[in-house]
Amino acid sequence: MAKILGIGNAILDVILTTAHYPREDEELRASERQFQVGGNVCNSLYVLSQLGHDTTIATTIASDDASKQLLNGLKARQIQTEHTQRFIQGQTPTSYVILNQENGSRTITHFRDLPELSFDFFAKIEIEEYDWLHFEGRNLEHLPGMMNIAKTFLTHQPISLEVEKARDGIEQLFPQANLLIFSHHYAGQKGYKDATSLLKDIKTQAPNSHLVCAWGKDGAWFCPAGGNISHQSIHEIPQTIDTLGAGDTFNAALIDALIQKQDLATAVDTASKLAARKCQQFGFDNLLTEIKEKQPLANVNQVN
Repeated sequence: MAKILGIGNAILDVILTTAHYPREDEELRASERQFQVGGNVCNSLYVLSQLGHDTTIATTIASDDASKQLLNGLKARQIQTEHTQRFIQGQTPTSYVILNQENGSRTITHFRDLPELSFDFFAKIEIEEYDWLHFEGRNLEHLPGMMNIAKTFLTHQPISLEVEKARDGIEQLFPQANLLIFSHHYAGQKGYKDATSLLKDIKTQAPNSHLVCAWGKDGAWFCPAGGNISHQSIHEIPQTIDTLGAGDTFNAALIDALIQKQDLATAVDTASKLAARKCQQFGFDNLLTEIKEKQPLANVNQVN
């Protein structure tokens, strides 16, 4: 078991399940409404806690009634909350999610007016107590200082950075991370048509970092530090139920596998399997049930 600190946003998700994606001006009845803790880091930490790790979040919390629901949800997921910075101004961040039963897609509208975690608050955390630090690639006003502290004071603990969206200045942080996890959304925003071209460029910016880019149904591309770019096919599933948080599950399983000293190719395969498992159920509860015995690596192809 490792002690893992995740730095990012805690969000209250309101999930509406619909028979199909609504057309503009359509009045559509939802078959189900759910409230759950959300946010990339929160979801990943919940998966990591199920994988047997001791997880803590560093985030901001509002002072409204919804914040109590959010904190209770974090604690129910066994995510420790002693490093939460509370603000009087602002409301609990909320994501309104339409979950399409036809294909399991999720469409998200997000509301946020709460400040992000401050550098001063983060600087007071004894980060040396943790075995792994995982940062959400946002909050560029304070994130560079946070990662600089982590890189300066940590001796052996890995640092991972999730790069989901293109944000001004985030590229300067790439060499600070041992593991960089890119989304295909980031690649598209930066003008890349495929993961291979993205990773080829990132290799020159962060030659000592492991690089991973998941590309939905096309699988994932990865490059060990100082190594070559390879491709991992997806693990086929009979039916897609819910894709909300599949990427967060992938990230968590990837971190867990690397903590267990798996090589990057094996870790990406392990992460792909658990992400596929996630897509076969609603939510994240009991995610490790019904997982079959590990199979050999599936179609790992080196890309020159």
